[in-house]
Amino acid sequence: MTKLEITEAVNLLLKKNEDIDEKVLAEKRSQTPAEKEEYRSNLSQIETYKLMEQTLAYKNADGTLISPIIQREVPRQKKQYSLIKCINDQLENRQQSEYARDVHVEGRNEFRRAGVSAAGSIIIPTPEQRANILAGTQYAGQEIVQEDKKAILPPLTDYLVLSKAGATFMTGLVGNVSIPSYAGTTVAWKTEVEAAADGGGGFTEVELAPKRLTAYILVSKLFLAQDGVGAERLLLENIASSVARKLEATILGHAAGSASVPQGMGYLIHQGRAEARAAAAPTYEDVVAMEAAVDVSNALAGNLAYITNGTGRGVLKAKVKVAEYPAYLCENNEVNGYPLLVTNSATASVGTTNNEGNLLVFGNWADLIIAQWGGYDITVDPYTAAATNQVKITINAYLDAKGLRGATTDDDYRYSFERINIE
Repeated sequence: MTKLEITEAVNLLLKKNEDIDEKVLAEKRSQTPAEKEEYRSNLSQIETYKLMEQTLAYKNADGTLISPIIQREVPRQKKQYSLIKCINDQLENRQQSEYARDVHVEGRNEFRRAGVSAAGSIIIPTPEQRANILAGTQYAGQEIVQEDKKAILPPLTDYLVLSKAGATFMTGLVGNVSIPSYAGTTVAWKTEVEAAADGGGGFTEVELAPKRLTAYILVSKLFLAQDGVGAERLLLENIASSVARKLEATILGHAAGSASVPQGMGYLIHQGRAEARAAAAPTYEDVVAMEAAVDVSNALAGNLAYITNGTGRGVLKAKVKVAEYPAYLCENNEVNGYPLLVTNSATASVGTTNNEGNLLVFGNWADLIIAQWGGYDITVDPYTAAATNQVKITINAYLDAKGLRGATTDDDYRYSFERINIE
């Protein structure tokens, strides 16, 4: 067999295994014994073809052995995925490179496993999935091993203050996810012959469902003409940070929760609900009350921290705790002994009523679940901004966020978190 014939045979076997994978995923079942045997047989035949190809490397076109004098060991050139190159290939109607197609196939498979539709021409898997496609043996990913593994989109956690606070991130999800939350066990003293009461705590469930988060950036064609590492990293980081900023602004915002938007932690304050406590400026008593509310719900443990925005930190640093002592609510980026994290994604003042202000949130951030289905679905639009010589790049990601100790559908963060508005 020639090298071309071997390649075609290998591709045919890989296609057969891919068909089995797609059928199993579509029917949501495990492989049958017959399918397992066929799958293993195809992989075994591929290994045989690999050995045949290695043998051909030592022969000339006429079948004679290559002279040892001219035989050379050519090192494998490692490939690097480039989003800029993929965009330019699409703009100029060029075929994507083989290693780029492999990356996009893995991205589509990840979306398919999650049960989410991806319609873009460029599908990038989550960073946690990229190891599956960037290393391995020949015909299983070795062809796309890259020097710099950071050349795919960086994880959202690199950009979120919520990750610094200790929020729980879940990726690689399939369909809606229901997470149980346990209210705790009750234990009581009894007399020697008194019957024991049922001490089992109650279980509740928090359901997470994929919600589409979309953003776009405009990139000049002159920028896309650059092929340096710096330009590639700048584009990737702009895409990842735009998704992260919107996600964080939603979680720390005041939007009502719906089938398409996670509820913001400032929602109750924005609605003027009494238990949300709006205030012109927080007092030491307010801060202690927030901590006590979390403690009462048995959540005063784990990743405890305060979060506010830059204006809120300024208010806290200027607010005296107790008049008799020269101490302030915020000192050394701590509030009452707990870390204070700052992000301007936290709700800022948008009005003049008592229900508007700068959000201050306290709680156990491990109880905040941030979930992601699939990777990043990217669509390249060369027409909308063509008049300004720019390309519109639209990013779609599917995420959700909820607090594990939420009491009702309109109060997802009541037990794990307390919040107050400050001006």
